[in-house]
Amino acid sequence: MAANPDNFEERVSVVVDTVLAVPAADPYFAGVPLLEERQGDINQTITAALSKLGLCVIVVSADADGVVRNGASLSMRVRLVLQVTELPLLNQGATGTKKPARNVAMRLIKDIDRKPNGLDVGQHMAGLNEILIAEDQPFKLTKDPRCIVYQVAAYTKVEL
Repeated sequence: MAANPDNFEERVSVVVDTVLAVPAADPYFAGVPLLEERQGDINQTITAALSKLGLCVIVVSADADGVVRNGASLSMRVRLVLQVTELPLLNQGATGTKKPARNVAMRLIKDIDRKPNGLDVGQHMAGLNEILIAEDQPFKLTKDPRCIVYQVAAYTKVEL
């Protein structure tokens, strides 16, 4: 069941669903598993996706900062992390996608920057309720001895 933006406790989930929908609509990502933390046993789901194709993208709402109080509501900046994980031997092999993790990360950056975050009431207005790629460090390679992992960082404002 999709998250409902009218329920303040579901607004971060709405943003995550919206972020996942962007690459899901891009033919470049056809066949690439797009995952998020609400999918039950996420560790098992990631392991299964990697063992099949050697590549997956996971979206998590990592943390938030910049809380602003306005009457009874709170506004905060939510950091989203899109993690691209690749097992190169599988991904570049016969059954893999042949799309290197770095290329996938760059495509994600281009696809999601300045896209609506799903929290608009009515028609989207440019510059409001958008997902923005982090300016200070848009992506980083993390240390993982088992695989290649790029993390793409994005931010958006969420009002509770």
